[in-house]
Amino acid sequence: MARDKDDNEGGGFSGKRTKTWREIDAQRGKSRSHSRQDDPAQQRIERSASYQKYKTAADALFTGGELPQGLAEKFDPDGKRKAQKAAMQKLAEAETRQDWVQGVIAYLEKYPDLPEDAYFLDSLLDHPRERISDKALAKLEALEAEGKLKTKVPKSLDERLKSIQLTSMDPDMQGRAKALREKLKA
Repeated sequence: MARDKDDNEGGGFSGKRTKTWREIDAQRGKSRSHSRQDDPAQQRIERSASYQKYKTAADALFTGGELPQGLAEKFDPDGKRKAQKAAMQKLAEAETRQDWVQGVIAYLEKYPDLPEDAYFLDSLLDHPRERISDKALAKLEALEAEGKLKTKVPKSLDERLKSIQLTSMDPDMQGRAKALREKLKA
């Protein structure tokens, strides 16, 4: 007759008691190398108002949003960055295509250096003047070469590049659009 295994008796060759799956799972949650999410002190810090303020300031610094007063004085003392951001926002809110076309021309006269915003550059590819489209394409190529275009690419960029490839009168620009399109697909 086979002996029934009792929880207090040993199992296997070692004679040690085997743990149940419930005991193993409970032990996993109490390990020394737990994550920050499990730490109540860390959660309390992250919920504090000062941490939220710090987090929004850091996000603004890296995403191009509104800088805190102390950083704005150091990084943008004359307010050019803020004015450029406002001008870009005004272009996005243009009511008619003609207003947008004229607004882009005025924007480029005031701010000749294009920002590293893939969405803004994507919209400039649709401009009727090839000089402006060419400038936006060159900036997109530079961003791709630096590896900055891998993370945030507008969904419409592929179609706009295809449009330039098919409709541009400049064969050099057609080739550059095709090359950039192939790099983005890879």
